[in-house]
Amino acid sequence: MGPHRGSSSLRPTSFLLSLPPEILRIICVLVDGLDCSEVFLENTWGEEDCNVSEIVPLSSTCRALRNIIQPWIFRFVYNWNREQEIWPESIWDLIRQVNLRERQIRNPQPIKLSSALFDALPQLPALTKATLTLDETIPTQLLVALSRAPQLSTLEIHRAKLDGIALSFPKTAFLKLETLIISVWAITIKPTIRTTHGATEVHNVMLLLQCVGPRLKILKISGDLISSMFLDVAWPRLESFTVTEHIPSPYYPVPRLISHMPLLRELSILFTADLTQSDSRRHPPFTLGSVNGKQLDALAPGLSSARFSNLTSEDPIFAQLPTTLTGLHIEAAKDLYRPALDNPRSFLELPLNPTSVLRVIESISHLTNLVELTLTLNHFPTSALINTVADAFSDLEFLELGYPRYMHGQVVPDDLRDQALLDSLARFPRLRHVRISLDFQRRMNDMRQTTPQIRVARWFLTRLPRLQTISFTFHNWNAMAWTWYLPLERTSWMTHTRDVLLLDEPDPDPPPRRQRRATPQPPVSE
Repeated sequence: MGPHRGSSSLRPTSFLLSLPPEILRIICVLVDGLDCSEVFLENTWGEEDCNVSEIVPLSSTCRALRNIIQPWIFRFVYNWNREQEIWPESIWDLIRQVNLRERQIRNPQPIKLSSALFDALPQLPALTKATLTLDETIPTQLLVALSRAPQLSTLEIHRAKLDGIALSFPKTAFLKLETLIISVWAITIKPTIRTTHGATEVHNVMLLLQCVGPRLKILKISGDLISSMFLDVAWPRLESFTVTEHIPSPYYPVPRLISHMPLLRELSILFTADLTQSDSRRHPPFTLGSVNGKQLDALAPGLSSARFSNLTSEDPIFAQLPTTLTGLHIEAAKDLYRPALDNPRSFLELPLNPTSVLRVIESISHLTNLVELTLTLNHFPTSALINTVADAFSDLEFLELGYPRYMHGQVVPDDLRDQALLDSLARFPRLRHVRISLDFQRRMNDMRQTTPQIRVARWFLTRLPRLQTISFTFHNWNAMAWTWYLPLERTSWMTHTRDVLLLDEPDPDPPPRRQRRATPQPPVSE
């Protein structure tokens, strides 16, 4: 900047200060490389998020710029193990999200949850989201402190341990809470196996649900923590309900679980095999509906989307689905990877085989308003199958065909440019989005090599002019075992829009690397 020294109109700082705050925020997003305002607290791997580190030097240029950027830097914070146990009071007004944990990746020493922290939480006026990922029992004082946070609208509890003393909340607790997520397990650097959930813990969870039930709009809970008390809780405002992990014991069919959710719009029952139990009743297939149960539209007239996992193709739930349903997703969720188990690679999820997928399509043929459909298969999706789907649901706008891979090195097609597949997809006049969960071999070998996907995406988008996006998954991108056992919401998608047609034709693929031979293990199918 030597030649321009003294010319304030040309200084970068002056230029930035002349921009509207919303433009500065966009610059912060671009410098970060990723807007993680919603992704921050999904990081349960034990590592701290450092995306704002690139913004810190920018905030050090002048006081005015620092005042503008500070809210962006301090909107999300962790607790830590330093001389100062809590955050400086000068930034309390800026904190919107907190992640509380008992250890950090850079320091193996446990982090003490102090009384100073408990006193500070209710005094954070802008706090809207809190995430707990704790190894030990959650202190009662911590939950009480969060219940008094005036603007807290989202609470996430991972690796939930609520087996302390019996909880008690006043009517004024969690007044603004609308989203609650409680899971009993999470992917971390040091996993812990929990095989039992005591009566005290289940009772405490139910007391918490009874407290916040009248206000919640979104609830995601582990089936391990559902008891008979759940059936009596009122959910007058609940719009989205998700059950994950393992089936409740005793088991309750879906109509009973949603019997007090009149405003429910999104339903997700994503049970997985309980790899800690040998009892076959804890493994797929699961039965979600009941033969003599009520139709779901009688319980939730506004239900528009449903996601189910690991159910049999003859499940009564299909006949109970309302004709108003616009989205149906049949998946095969896997239990989270547990390296301490003797056989963590047990393939107990239940994708649909060629016969069962046809039964499912027939069972849901009454869903004439369907515009989104996901089918997870144990075989490569064929043009014949897509034609069958088109005959039943010609108005689809979103179609996902899952084909999970089970072993590193299993042979899969590297090129989907098949005219029969194209002709089948062309039968959907309103189709806008296609997702195929099929890994490309070279993508797995080298994450930088995207040429095969770009070539396939261009081929489909060129020949299907109404198609807006085509996506492929890459959740098996390397040889690390845990990449095969990520939960459904952690699947990585590479989405190509029509902008890919503006690119130059990709160069020819380099010669493939030599593959390690492996004996594939087929999935369990009905």
